[in-house]
Amino acid sequence: MKSRMAICLAAGMILMGLPNGSGAAPKEQAPTVGPVKLNPHPAGLEGKTVVLRWNGKYNGDKFLLRVGDLLNQQVKGVRIIRMWEMDKETAAISKNGAMSEDVAGRIAKLKADLVIAAQAD
Repeated sequence: MKSRMAICLAAGMILMGLPNGSGAAPKEQAPTVGPVKLNPHPAGLEGKTVVLRWNGKYNGDKFLLRVGDLLNQQVKGVRIIRMWEMDKETAAISKNGAMSEDVAGRIAKLKADLVIAAQAD
């Protein structure tokens, strides 16, 4: 009886992809991160492009809309891009590193001077 149980258990582990029987799925390899060099902050935002990035959480868009309105009122010639209106797929919480890289790449293509990201609950 014990050997039959052991065979069933081993078969179940193989089917579930659990090599160690711990009940946990194999862990994803953590990305390696090298040295990071920060970009210099702009002296001002006059004539600059600002991307507003929302991750889809409740009310984050409202906060960013207000930030955009205030920037338009107070900064001459600022260009505001609401990323979630331009590319609806970016208004989502990143589920993994690949999705984060994809969203960052989409934003980077805009060559903005500043990105302001927000979430809310």
